[in-house]
Amino acid sequence: MTDLDRVYHALTDADETARARHFSSSLIRLWDGNMEHPLEVRAVIDHEGEDPAWAVGGGVTNFPYASPEGHYAFHLIRPDEDLHLTVELVDPDDPSIGWESRVCFKALNVDLVDGEDGTKQVEITWNTNLVHWDHMILMAMPLLPPALQVPHYWVALGNIRTAFLIAIHMSLAVTYSPLWRFVDNPLSLSSYRDAVDPRRWPMMVSPLRALRDTSKPVLAAFRFDMALPAMVDQLRDADCIPLARQWLPGDPQPFPDYVVLVRPTIIIDIDHQPLVPGITGTFLDGWIHLLVGLGDDLITEIVHPVLDPLARKPLPSQHPLGDKLGLAPAQPWPLYRQGEYSGIVEGRISLRKSLGTVFWTGGRSPEWVNMAITLAISTALDYIGFAMAIPGLGNLYQGQLDNTVLAFAKVEDRRRARRAGRFALRHVWCSEGSVGFGMATAMALRKGWFDTKPRMVRTVEVIDGFPYRIYRDIRKGGACCFEMPDGSIYVDRITNIRHRLDRETELRFALVVGDDSGDEDPIAELWGRWNHMRDIAKKLFLEH
Repeated sequence: MTDLDRVYHALTDADETARARHFSSSLIRLWDGNMEHPLEVRAVIDHEGEDPAWAVGGGVTNFPYASPEGHYAFHLIRPDEDLHLTVELVDPDDPSIGWESRVCFKALNVDLVDGEDGTKQVEITWNTNLVHWDHMILMAMPLLPPALQVPHYWVALGNIRTAFLIAIHMSLAVTYSPLWRFVDNPLSLSSYRDAVDPRRWPMMVSPLRALRDTSKPVLAAFRFDMALPAMVDQLRDADCIPLARQWLPGDPQPFPDYVVLVRPTIIIDIDHQPLVPGITGTFLDGWIHLLVGLGDDLITEIVHPVLDPLARKPLPSQHPLGDKLGLAPAQPWPLYRQGEYSGIVEGRISLRKSLGTVFWTGGRSPEWVNMAITLAISTALDYIGFAMAIPGLGNLYQGQLDNTVLAFAKVEDRRRARRAGRFALRHVWCSEGSVGFGMATAMALRKGWFDTKPRMVRTVEVIDGFPYRIYRDIRKGGACCFEMPDGSIYVDRITNIRHRLDRETELRFALVVGDDSGDEDPIAELWGRWNHMRDIAKKLFLEH
């Protein structure tokens, strides 16, 4: 055996040992409503769950009814008490891996199922902890009682992580502090301490670090909105992942320089994972990225780069303008290649066909058109009435011709129609445009054209540990590359982490890269930002 063979076998053995240790290090536990009195799960029929990046995940678990887990879930936990489940990895050499990898589920339903064969099992349906974002209301003015909300909107201008976490912290203060509510036990000093001290709240936000916040700036405005629906689109646009992570006693302190946790706590955080790293490492990077992104939206329609492996560019670009300013994606990215030992389980390239070639929008005429018609007709009728000695004839016109001139618009993409064939789908109604002439009309037609054009959508599912290990080498929301059948390298994000466990198989993770929603039109995205700021200004100063 040569030295090269020995090195090869040594590396192979080390890789197999690390992978086997990674796969066998899972820990699943059931918890009560206070995240206390855990029960380690051993007797499970099957369990599967998922943890998407920008949506509430879920899962389903089946336990034998005649098992400690079945008794714990169906009998020991009261019907009106919450039930939780945690799934995590355990590594004695790296205690933080449990905290980093932990996915916490909250039970929606606990069902006792009596099967046809006479066996009974407990079936539990779960939501991930991100569901707490769906149950946080963002008041217009949290410092005032609900009956008095002045001004109309809670508005904050700043980097998105800082602005959103401040809004969520105010929501938590309204929920847990004695600001506008009585403590649970007015005669107990500990109840007041629990209400006043954020460290003892069931949920708290992560420290802000505003000066080091490199996320994009945002003009945040809320008026009794639920947190996740109000924030998710802007978080996705800013490369930010909403998190609700469960900390448990015994875990390493997540931020010991700021606070020391003493109770089970859900940490509300926003994880900024930019495809394009900044220049200064400060809050200024977010403003630079915003300006570069706005300029890039005006000159290119590329949203996800497809790299030519023969070009061998040292730093593949996400923003062509960013290259000139020194903004280039960090290297290296995880790369999954095709082959016998690849981690790619399923790759899908969807060729979406044309959904229309003629685009319509509108419904109303611009206000100035209706006013001009009214003025012209009323004036003409007044002159006729004056000549015929019939006073008030101009009042006969009461807007009968409103919304008839420039009320609708139509464009046709004949090139797309020719390429699609004689039987191409034709008409598409673009509902985003309310008038038939104006900027909103142009943007509605553009969006309808972009959403229905033929395009290619790429998604891939990869298995954990071949070669990259989840929560050690890669994580949710991070960017990675995968090789397409044509040899090109496609760059996209890890949008979902799925896991599965049954009696015969240990816990296994699978990663979903990309999604099937397609890309958003950059021009429409740019217009959407402008409309968002305009709507906030209108509601602040004109809404009564």
